[in-house]
Amino acid sequence: MDAKTKSPTVLVVEDAIFVRNFVLIALRTIGLTDVTEADNGKSALAELHKKPYDLILSDWHMPEMEGIELLKAVRADEKLQHIPFLMLTSDVSVENVREAVESGVSDYLAKPFRHAPLIKKVHRLLENGHQDISSSA
Repeated sequence: MDAKTKSPTVLVVEDAIFVRNFVLIALRTIGLTDVTEADNGKSALAELHKKPYDLILSDWHMPEMEGIELLKAVRADEKLQHIPFLMLTSDVSVENVREAVESGVSDYLAKPFRHAPLIKKVHRLLENGHQDISSSA
């Protein structure tokens, strides 16, 4: 990314600091510097109303407000519903994947994950924006 190009804004929502740091390092390696951190869905929702974001990466299981609740709130809000939403979770049960897809998730990444698949998904979502994956599933 050159100095004239504004870095996309990314919101990382994860209660586990070590996972959040892992994601932040991966994002920095591809030049994403405008990254905001939140440790639960409730604080993430507050951040989403402060400034525009180009991408949300969220854990599913968190205190106060889980990632699925955050996803549903984002998709229900006309000002936010266009933002690509990548769910990061260790719980990849069929029921949870189905609920995330039906709720409008843009993509899903199972924990534990390496930098490469995360970076690939982040690039794709930033380039293509939010698309309803339920119609392509």
